[in-house]
Amino acid sequence: MQFVLEKSALQSGVQKIIKVSPTRSTMPILNHILFTIENGRLFLRTSDIEITYVLEVDLLNGEDGSVAIPARLLQEITNELPETELKFSVDDDNRINLETTVGTYKIQGRPGDEFPDAPHLAEVTKFTLPADLLGRMIDKTLFAVGRDELKPALMGVLFEINKSDIRTVATDGHRLVRFTNKSFTNSAGTAKVIIPTKFLQLLQSLLADEDQIAFSVAHDHVKVETKGAQVYTRVIDEHYPDYSAVIPSGNNKTFTASTSDLINTARRISIFANRTTHQLAFKLHPSYLEVYTEDPENSTSAKEEILVEYGGEEMTIGYNSLYVRDLLRNVETDKTIFKLSSPIGPGIILPEKQKEDEDLLMLLMPIRLNS
Repeated sequence: MQFVLEKSALQSGVQKIIKVSPTRSTMPILNHILFTIENGRLFLRTSDIEITYVLEVDLLNGEDGSVAIPARLLQEITNELPETELKFSVDDDNRINLETTVGTYKIQGRPGDEFPDAPHLAEVTKFTLPADLLGRMIDKTLFAVGRDELKPALMGVLFEINKSDIRTVATDGHRLVRFTNKSFTNSAGTAKVIIPTKFLQLLQSLLADEDQIAFSVAHDHVKVETKGAQVYTRVIDEHYPDYSAVIPSGNNKTFTASTSDLINTARRISIFANRTTHQLAFKLHPSYLEVYTEDPENSTSAKEEILVEYGGEEMTIGYNSLYVRDLLRNVETDKTIFKLSSPIGPGIILPEKQKEDEDLLMLLMPIRLNS
């Protein structure tokens, strides 16, 4: 097997695809990049079993065949070489000779047929999404996914594909984000699928140069197609909790405040909060909000006041300051709306005005304040 390609083409491809290649694995073949030439087209493939990435790379010429080349070694040499043609020759024992204008390098490869096959998807639901919409849906929800391996269903984002809208939901049990886009239309059928965090983080890095993204959803895998690339992931095969059951409908204590004031105050107050609980308190008064914290262990405390639009009764509620800041950073309007019910009930956080064809709802569970 012989093939020739430009150094820049290979370097660009390796930089993209190596993100999936594990640094350590009980399967040594997964530390390699599979090179496959079919009908004069070169495809690179990496996998960590959960995710498989297939990328087409421009080829100057080559013979059909396959070989697996060590991923990190290939990345390092392509980063160090000047721009040059790369001439690969592979013998029957998978010994690779790499010839360039500055030198010759020998690499021990592995048989291509040792590499795991790409997943085969059956009975799929297919649809397309604008890349910027997909990126926005991921950005709005991914930060709220859970990290507790004892609750695997929460370690990904729930995608709900409907006929006239598409929705993403993420929660870690303490906070919840639901993002809906109503401009989406789909005639291919409906689907619900939990997509793992790592795959969505990878997608974020692929979307910048794309216009449309093709999605295929099967019962055990999702495939995303971009220009010249196919990326597969196993889905999280768990039952997602009924998130709608925890979204309250009777929160009638509403206040509105400057988003930047809330973020800046929460950031300053959190400096003095307990490093374990990150506790801060909202004490609502007519026309102003008192934000405070106290850490008896370290004899620190802090208090600030913010002007708010509120005319109800006084109420004090505790929150984790890190969660408050995360959710507020997700608000793009100048003002933020809080809808509360009681010191022990979940609070709803909304932008002052929803963007056209969008609906963003965030929920935050309170914490018990130190007496």
